[in-house]
Amino acid sequence: MEIWLDTADLELIESAKQMGILYGVTTNPSIVAQSKEPLEDLLEKILQGQSGPVTAQVTAQDAAKMIQQGEALFQFSHRLIVKIPVIREGLKAIHAMAQKKIPTMATAVFDPNQVLLAARAGATYIAPYFSSICEADLEGAEQFKAMRRLLDRYQFSSKLIAASLKSGEQVRQCIEMGAHAVTLNKEVFLSFIENHPETLKRLDRFAKDWKTAKARRSLPF
Repeated sequence: MEIWLDTADLELIESAKQMGILYGVTTNPSIVAQSKEPLEDLLEKILQGQSGPVTAQVTAQDAAKMIQQGEALFQFSHRLIVKIPVIREGLKAIHAMAQKKIPTMATAVFDPNQVLLAARAGATYIAPYFSSICEADLEGAEQFKAMRRLLDRYQFSSKLIAASLKSGEQVRQCIEMGAHAVTLNKEVFLSFIENHPETLKRLDRFAKDWKTAKARRSLPF
């Protein structure tokens, strides 16, 4: 199960990399705009900061321009995955990218129909906005399960990456429902890796007991 970070925070990326849990980094136009850096500079820093894939999203809304932007991104680095929204023109672009062996992440997904269309078009990843689905639909979890079953039933190669998660609980929920991957913003990531209080209690007990242990002869304890 892949853990991605949805951020341009290089310190956070470095921290996750040092833990050995980081698979890749997702970005979107909002993240790039907030960084106050040219897209090329930001992508270069993220690519250099970790060894996994990085996503960058097209901003055009017609297929021809999407394809042009996607090809330029892939030429910039073959580690880039092109994010394309699941609209009619986006499906054309996803299919064209698949024909060119350029990996894509179908984004802004809200229902199983979009998952089917994106998978048929050849998307490498499909990113449902889980928290938004739950806010709009009381059966949001069932919608996500249906998306996962659809990929399994028809043996699509596309991976389901849960996006727009609002809490560590939602992360766990998506993992239990069989998400292939999750992408987490800074707040949710820090919540997800927070030390468990019972673990801290046990460590405190170990520390107190260790004070009564025999002195070590050579080991640096």
